[in-house]
Amino acid sequence: MPSPNDAFPDALDQIFDAVGLGDRRRALDLALTALQQGVDHPLVLVLAAERLEEDGRAKEAIALLRAATSAEPDEPEGWRRLGDALARQELLSEARQALETALDLAPDIYPTLLSAGAICFRTGDLAAADERYRRAAGLAPSAAEPLAALAAIAARRNAFDEARRLGERALALDPGALSAEMAIGRADLAAGAPELTEARMSRVLGHPDLGAERKVGLLDLRAEARDALDRPADAFADYTRRNNILELANAARFAHETVERRVAQARRLSVWFDATPPEPWRAAAGDDPGAGARGHVFLVGFPRSGTTLLERVLGSHPGAVSLEEVDCLAEAGGHLLDSASGLGHLAELPAEEANTFRHAYWQGVRASLGARLDDRVLIDKLPLHTLALPLIARLFPKARILFALRDPRDVVLSCFRRRFQINAAMYEFLTLEGAARYYDEVMRLAGIYRQRLPLELLEVRHEAMVADFDAEARAALDFVGLDWDPAVRGFATRDSAVARTPSDPQLARGLNAEGVGQWRRYADQMAPVLDILEPWVRRFGYPPGPASARAGGAAGWGEGFRLAAPKARSRPQG
Repeated sequence: MPSPNDAFPDALDQIFDAVGLGDRRRALDLALTALQQGVDHPLVLVLAAERLEEDGRAKEAIALLRAATSAEPDEPEGWRRLGDALARQELLSEARQALETALDLAPDIYPTLLSAGAICFRTGDLAAADERYRRAAGLAPSAAEPLAALAAIAARRNAFDEARRLGERALALDPGALSAEMAIGRADLAAGAPELTEARMSRVLGHPDLGAERKVGLLDLRAEARDALDRPADAFADYTRRNNILELANAARFAHETVERRVAQARRLSVWFDATPPEPWRAAAGDDPGAGARGHVFLVGFPRSGTTLLERVLGSHPGAVSLEEVDCLAEAGGHLLDSASGLGHLAELPAEEANTFRHAYWQGVRASLGARLDDRVLIDKLPLHTLALPLIARLFPKARILFALRDPRDVVLSCFRRRFQINAAMYEFLTLEGAARYYDEVMRLAGIYRQRLPLELLEVRHEAMVADFDAEARAALDFVGLDWDPAVRGFATRDSAVARTPSDPQLARGLNAEGVGQWRRYADQMAPVLDILEPWVRRFGYPPGPASARAGGAAGWGEGFRLAAPKARSRPQG
């Protein structure tokens, strides 16, 4: 960091002395005291931020680190620390920007490369993660950490032989390299030896002083091994332990009374739209030129309903380009969904203001894709854009809506089982009941939307896509304005460097029916929520389960739905 300035020599000298002696605690305490006395030297800001974060004051810490990088924008260490602090608060996009700035300033700093690699891995940019970890391995050939990370990347790409080789090299350097243990465990699981994976994970879970993040990963993999061993009760117990850790770690972020829970958001929107006449939504707020796109499709539904499969299929068509899991709508008037006054304004949105929001959306699309649309159909896939259908209907009246459906019991179980990056919506999935109630509220809201909004909408059922791929793919392509192309059959090999959702590694293995009816193996564990889901099971025409039907719950779904027809589709509503 920079040399002490002349204004506060005594305080800074003491801090530098403590740093030089390796007395971290004293350095942090001195920095916090100096900050309270008005010293704003960048070193003080950085060390005081670390002290504040230890005390659970993460927002204040990040503010100090931002001040430090503003004061010394050419100092890479400040940017690295800011990136790490943002990452610990799950602000991954901002964290990556800060870490990339640090790398631009100093490309060959080992800790920065590790941090940047970790962020790229967490956000699914496996190619970038691989590049950064390989550079780190080149700087420190005897270090196990980058090799273990490269093993994890190989396992995520289903390159299990490479994962095993890299993992064994990492463990030879450091027998405590847990990422390497997990990579080898995944290789064993893929090779049809789940008993080896379970034994390895159980052994590692017995190590003392495991951090919460490590326990989460180990429990997640052991649960998958136990599921493969057909021990659903034991697997469910591990999923529950894992989710309990995640819930505790994130409770302060999402359980505070001033933060609107996502289940409450869906309920609020249902109440508002249920009491709103449909007439204001019939008039268009101007027209959308489409920014050069041949067509515009929103792929929505609910997480784990088959949206990733459908996106990969459509995105494999040469006439389509896919925007996956990037929320460009948020900057295009997303705040209007946050209050009754905002919703009222959206219903009467002037054309000029709508054009401003459209411009912001298409600007975000172009920035995210990094390519021209070139007269292709844009597939914008984000399942929980279901809640934003009023915004879509108002801004993009010509857009087509693909609504993914899957057996509600499989959906909710999968949401509970799969490990997501925790945000406000995914927080609801950390308990089985939370996932079921959120599903119930979102489906209820979708039904109300379909009655009141002018939507060009097609339902695509996951089970039908698995059972008759060509027929379902043709129907979806026809709906979005694309001719059949055999390239869509190669969806499994597309975008192998990107893995943003839990479905990506599964789909890389190709189409299979192993997830259909999976909930029946967990029927005992699912019993507490089956009554919540039963009305949707009946409404969507899935085979009944052991639970008795609950009255009400699914009323309000669009009239175009055919209860008993597996491949039924509804055409435009209203």
